[in-house]
Amino acid sequence: MQELLDAVPADQKVACLPIPEALVLYAGDKELGRIPLDGLVDASVIDDSKVEKHYTLSRILTIGPLVLLFPKKTFHEAYRLCIQWKDSGGEFNFTDIRIPTRIMADHMLKSVQWGLTPEGRAKLSQTPPKTIHWKATTAKEQRKPAPETSPFITCGNCTVEFRKTDLPPGGKCPVCGKRFNVDAGKDHWWK
Repeated sequence: MQELLDAVPADQKVACLPIPEALVLYAGDKELGRIPLDGLVDASVIDDSKVEKHYTLSRILTIGPLVLLFPKKTFHEAYRLCIQWKDSGGEFNFTDIRIPTRIMADHMLKSVQWGLTPEGRAKLSQTPPKTIHWKATTAKEQRKPAPETSPFITCGNCTVEFRKTDLPPGGKCPVCGKRFNVDAGKDHWWK
């Protein structure tokens, strides 16, 4: 399974969703594998962020030898969710999932740890799996805006749902940093 996770492109996000019997790993529409909930041992977040120092030509010409004291720094944020689990043969496995932001890493860790608790497992086993019913819509129905009655908004990029009152001003997703998709004719909720 780790080979499949490593083969996922860096720009594509991997989702880890708990279901009653396992954690299912998805990359887009493709299921990468399942980790049995009975075999979960531990889950943790590993910080792989790094700061790169580099010296630009303009700084070398401006500052001279003092450039060694004041390098230009670039911060690269990266995290991994490390899941330790036992397979049916009793062997320990480690699965690392790359996650681009700290908020997403914390959210994924909490959902995995919730699946480890007895209350979480009981709730997962009681809820039936949701089925998605797709129907064809006409072009006229697609252009018609849906009535906005829900206090929640879902990001179209990372598919995380938020309460509109908890979001910062500006209309950007706190997880992926991209703007929410809203119609230009509507009164925006972040004003």
